[in-house]
Amino acid sequence: MKFRHNDGVAVAAAKAGFSAATGYRLAQDAQLPSQKNEVRARRRPDPLAEIFDTEIVPLLKEAPGLRSVAIFEEMQRRHPELGPGVRRTMERRIRSWRALHGEEQEVIFRQAHEPGRMGLSDFTDMADLGVTVAGIALVHRLYHFRLLWGGFEHAHVILGGESYVALAEGLQNALWAAGGAPLEHRSDSLSAAFRNLDADARADLTRRYDALCGHYGMTPSRNNRGVAHENGSVESAHGHLKKAIRDALLMRGSSAFDDLAGYRRFVDEVVGRKNRRGGPRIDAERAHLQPLPVSRTSDYEETIVTVTSTSSFTLRKVFYTVPSRLIGHRLRVRLYDDRLDLFVGGTHLMTLGRGRAAGNGKHGHVVDYRHVIHSLRRKPMALLGLVYRDQLFPRDAYRRTFDRLDRASARTAGIQDDGRVAGAGARARLRGGTRRHPGGRPRRRSRARHGGAAHALRARSGRVARGRSHARPALHLQCPARRGGGMSKLAQPIDAQRLTLILNDLRLPAIKQSWPEIAARADKEGWPAARFLASLAEHEVAERDRRRIERHLGEAKLPPGKTLDSFAFDAVPMISRAQVMAICAGDGWLEQGANLILFGPPGGGKSHLAAAIGLALIENGWRVLFTRTSDLVQKLQVARRELTLEAAIARLDKYHLLILDDLAYVAKDQAETSVLFELISARYEQRSTLITANQPFGEWNRIFPDPAMTLAAVDRLVHHATIFEMNVESYRRRAAVQRRAGAGRPPTYATIKTVEQSSSSDNQTAT
Repeated sequence: MKFRHNDGVAVAAAKAGFSAATGYRLAQDAQLPSQKNEVRARRRPDPLAEIFDTEIVPLLKEAPGLRSVAIFEEMQRRHPELGPGVRRTMERRIRSWRALHGEEQEVIFRQAHEPGRMGLSDFTDMADLGVTVAGIALVHRLYHFRLLWGGFEHAHVILGGESYVALAEGLQNALWAAGGAPLEHRSDSLSAAFRNLDADARADLTRRYDALCGHYGMTPSRNNRGVAHENGSVESAHGHLKKAIRDALLMRGSSAFDDLAGYRRFVDEVVGRKNRRGGPRIDAERAHLQPLPVSRTSDYEETIVTVTSTSSFTLRKVFYTVPSRLIGHRLRVRLYDDRLDLFVGGTHLMTLGRGRAAGNGKHGHVVDYRHVIHSLRRKPMALLGLVYRDQLFPRDAYRRTFDRLDRASARTAGIQDDGRVAGAGARARLRGGTRRHPGGRPRRRSRARHGGAAHALRARSGRVARGRSHARPALHLQCPARRGGGMSKLAQPIDAQRLTLILNDLRLPAIKQSWPEIAARADKEGWPAARFLASLAEHEVAERDRRRIERHLGEAKLPPGKTLDSFAFDAVPMISRAQVMAICAGDGWLEQGANLILFGPPGGGKSHLAAAIGLALIENGWRVLFTRTSDLVQKLQVARRELTLEAAIARLDKYHLLILDDLAYVAKDQAETSVLFELISARYEQRSTLITANQPFGEWNRIFPDPAMTLAAVDRLVHHATIFEMNVESYRRRAAVQRRAGAGRPPTYATIKTVEQSSSSDNQTAT
């Protein structure tokens, strides 16, 4: 009421935080509701007065677990006059009754956790996200690891079940990503880790899982079977991670990925963002983790298989083909979750993608047509009934083409066989009977003469006429009018729509768009086939070059407008245009991993020349990335904190030339300079680097705090390097001086001889 001393009712009520109507009511009656003895009566009759104590309370006592909505539906069946508006009243009444008279509930006790004490593992199903890889739905799980105190998380895409191989690979990846191992590793009752026969978890361990935990110095443990909340620290994290991945997929706009590696990088990026949010706490826990051993232990199963005469072997109900030269050999197979490594003795042969049997018990197939195509060319009819025929075709277009040819061959062979048999019968009737040998025995007509189409039918089923076993059966279209040399009635002009589909399968978009125009011109001018085909191929190659250059220009991030034509070579006399043009070809120095270093004061055109060289190299087919050194160093620092520095540096290897602009502006910080040195070391003699700097090598101790690191960096950069010293007056300063001098005065450019006088001229200009 103190606001009423100076303000009206409405203003005082607004300041007090309630409505004006309440203010007027209190102004009329200053007594608070709590100070009144009488209790306000109900404004309408209680709809549950007759049934709550007599019917609802007995139900609650008899079945405490009944939901409120179930009780409401039962009351509506018993009393149809109850309307739907009573439901919320009944739910509130039941909730209040349970708070006063309900049973005691199970209590979850918050635990005091120690850093570095426990890590948890579990698998979660991800099939409901609708992820597709190469157009095929990806049925997969995530192995999920979490450090309990700091919240560090790691996820690994699993294609199969909750096997020991998946557990070992995912757990080791997580430990090496975390940089250490906790004292205890907790999981649920995984069959890959526990036999689930003994109540004692230690006695119930599988031998392999016990050895895996012992290798990292962890004590294995599990939660009680059937009690999910004991592993709640990772179970609840499943839901948060799946929601984060679902949100990221929605932000991406698509759940389709070109390959499995791309999807795994996507998951790693999502998990990395979650770890960045808890970075300080995770870094604090890393100091309490156990150090990792020298190397990883095995995360695979090993078995021995024998390659059969079908150039294959079967493992876990999956049929794998291998090169035929291995027939009869015994191979040692290391079985991972997503692949198989094959060895002969200690020599690694190859890696195969892992297949899995179908859910209905049918065998799976992992087939590479390159392993059997050389033999199939000699036995083409084996393709008709081949067990793994559908898996043999590289793409679905090949299968559709084969099915069409197969149907056309069967139809053509049937027409020929019916027509020739009818013709032979008519000729026999005209001759008055069967032809006979001179000795009186009937002559049997040669199958080779009458059975062209019938022979093709028998060849399709693998039966060749007697006496013609040397003939090689082949799948082809036979022409009914072959003797006359005429065209087959089945031969039709190429359908333009089918040609479009074929060109899509062959990934020839330029030919798909241009072939009608080029074909019309070829028909009009009478081109030979070779010229027509060469024109199509040249058009496709030119279009691919154009798209590649556009793509490389987009990823290069070059500053706009910086070309060799706009670079003033006359203002930098120590730079030879001919030498720069030779550098822009890039054939020699980029292949050798040589470097290019541009020194000079600010404004001398270093960045312009570097960007112009990068643009020319892109036009010549090379890949370039232009970046400020400080920006790239910051990104590499983030990658180091996320334990992905090696992968981040490896991704830069796809660029033939990395342009680091303004090297001298990197802060003299141990973290920044260390990642910069690792980048220089990784690209040494492997990939080329172009560096612009306004300080000579003698001043680089201001960049690298360690003299030994400075010497090592300079040594690697200079070993195979071309160095340009662009000691000229600043272009920006020169332009400002010209504007100040006004029109009519010729511009003055610095030369090599006048470099030493630049400081004095600066002072004179300033005055």
